[in-house]
Amino acid sequence: MLESALYRSAVALRTALIGKELIRLNTPLSAGPLPEVGSTIEEVRCHNKSIEIVWDDGMVLETQLRLLGGWHLYRQGEVWKKPQDSAHVVVEVDEWVAACFNSSSVETYRDFDPRRHPLLGTLGPDLRSASADIEECVDRMMGYEERDETISEVLHDQRIMVGVGNVYRCEILWACEIHPWAQIGTLKRAECRELVQLAHEMLQSNYVHPAHKSAEGVTHELAAYGRQGKACHRCGDLIRVAHHGEASRVLYWCPGCQTAHQPLVRPNFTPLSIDRDGMYVDQHPAAQMFMQDVISARGNSQHNTH
Repeated sequence: MLESALYRSAVALRTALIGKELIRLNTPLSAGPLPEVGSTIEEVRCHNKSIEIVWDDGMVLETQLRLLGGWHLYRQGEVWKKPQDSAHVVVEVDEWVAACFNSSSVETYRDFDPRRHPLLGTLGPDLRSASADIEECVDRMMGYEERDETISEVLHDQRIMVGVGNVYRCEILWACEIHPWAQIGTLKRAECRELVQLAHEMLQSNYVHPAHKSAEGVTHELAAYGRQGKACHRCGDLIRVAHHGEASRVLYWCPGCQTAHQPLVRPNFTPLSIDRDGMYVDQHPAAQMFMQDVISARGNSQHNTH
């Protein structure tokens, strides 16, 4: 597959898939782990001759594409150009079906994050369980060894609690008005308990009613996740997005009202948008990733000419 065609495919997939919950994934060529139905697609990466789809639970689908290989995108109910049973991958979300044909390899794996590796520490309580021990989670947060670690990373640390994916992390921090780069050492016990309790309630609600539950007072959509460039439901400021943490996961937050424990110096992070007035930023996160690809491609081109 030509590089230009690869980038075009990635752009189309991003526009159709990012922010959507998985309905069905069929990978007959892969025997690896799969993302759960209902998990949210948050990135589509392209590099070399591969396209990767990343879910909010850290699962990654990687497709290596041959010269004649590629991704097709169909609206629900649309007639396919190739036989459906010849597809090496089928990803179905609301309104769209993405199918990959003639891939040289298909692999699924979990993005490595040492904080979420079950063999590197004792797992915390599973908040997906109705009987999860909230106070034990709070105790683990209060006793967190790295006191300057950000609360965003702590919420993803499975040694503290299990079950909080990236969507819930963004929503919980927004609901509690806590800055995503707040250091865990600055939070009081009551604030930690509020975060854990809200995470538990959201996860339990989602299991009873299979749709992501956002903060109280926000209906029909999420409060922060996937809303880059849109007005905050609470203060009207614009939601921002960036990569953050060791696993470089996408993080959404509101700079206008998520100000509790805001650090004077922000830890290193990778912005997904060009630093300009948010009013002129495309609201779809796929647009930000496309601009990053354009900037990267231009940089490589300039480097090769010297």
